[in-house]
Parts: sequence; structure tokens; C-alpha cells
Amino acid sequence: MKKEITTKDLSALNELMTYENWIASKMQLYSEITTSNKLKKEYKDMANKHAILHKNLLNYLNSNAN
Repeated sequence: MKKEITTKDLSALNELMTYENWIASKMQLYSEITTSNKLKKEYKDMANKHAILHKNLLNYLNSNAN
């Protein structure tokens, strides 16, 4: 079921999507530069979770597009 998305909603979603994409990129970078295997795994896990959140927000927008 489509829901009406207001300009205010779009603004908030844009901010959240920007953040999720940014943090996923940062965590991926940190996983590549750290020498600690434990931290490498933690950073990759966080990057994946934030990338999934970003994708879910994008899917939400696509499913509610006019």
C-alpha cells in the first residue's frame, strides 16, 4: 500500500539515507585499513548493517513513488 510522502518526510529520509551511506562507507574503509582481525570483522558487520538500512530506505521510497 502506497503512502503519501510529504516534502518534510523526503527531507528527513534524504538525511537518513545520506548518513547510512556515509557510515557504511566509513566502516568499510576502516575494515580495510585496520590490522586487527577482530576490528576488521566488527567494521565489516557494521558496514553491512548500514548498507542494508540504506537499501531498505531506498526500497521504501521506490515502493511509494508516485
